[in-house]
Amino acid sequence: MYINIITLNPNFYKSVLKNGLIKKAINNYLIYFNFFNPRLFLDKKDRNINDKIYGGGTGMLIKPKPLYLSIIKAKKVSNNYCVVYLSPQGCIINDNILIKLLSYKSIIFICGRYNGIDERIIKKYVDLELSIGDYIISCGEISSLVIIDMLVRNLPGIINNFSYIYDSFIFNNGLLGCSNYTRPRVFNGMKVPNVLLSGNHKKIKEWKIKNSFKNTIKKKSYLLK
Repeated sequence: MYINIITLNPNFYKSVLKNGLIKKAINNYLIYFNFFNPRLFLDKKDRNINDKIYGGGTGMLIKPKPLYLSIIKAKKVSNNYCVVYLSPQGCIINDNILIKLLSYKSIIFICGRYNGIDERIIKKYVDLELSIGDYIISCGEISSLVIIDMLVRNLPGIINNFSYIYDSFIFNNGLLGCSNYTRPRVFNGMKVPNVLLSGNHKKIKEWKIKNSFKNTIKKKSYLLK
C-alpha cells in the first residue's frame, strides 16, 4: 500500500516512521510513504500558501491551486487510489470505512491547516471526507496518523491474528474486549478471577464473552444497537 500525504509539514512524520508497527510495515515492504508539500507548487511570484476567506470569517484557507497540483501528482503513484480529506465535517472513521480503505492500493491524505481548504477542492477532487471524532485539533496531520496506524495494524503479518480478534470492536461482532489480568494473582487486595486460573478453556471463553458484554453495557452501551 502507498500512503501519499499532502502536508505543509512533512517533518511532522519523521519520528513516527522510525517507530512501532509503522516502522515494521516499512521494513517489510508492506507500506510506502510519499510526501507532497503544496508549498512546492506555488506560483513563483506567490509567497503565501494561505489566503483570507471570501465573505469574511476567522482563520485562513490553503489556496486551491497548489493543493490541486499536489493531488494530481499524488494520483500518479497508482491508478487504484482514494483521496481522503481529514476534516471535522467528515464521517467518523470506523471498521467498515477501514475495510473500504484497505481495498485501495494507494491512499492520498489531504492534511488541512489554518481553517481548512477551499470547498471546490473537496467537491471536485476528494473521494472521502473523514474525521477521527467530534472535536477540533490543530491540524490534519494528527488525524492522518490515527488512520494510518489503523491501516497498518490490519496489514498481513504486522500483528498476530489471534491477538487482533480480541480487540475492542472486533471481538464478538463489535463489542468491547474483555478485561485482562497479569501477575501477580493478588494486587493491592484485588484478585484475578478464579476462572482465568482454572485452565478450563471452555469456561474461560464463556467468561470472556460474558465479560465483553458487561464491559460494553457499562462503558459504551450504544454499541449494542
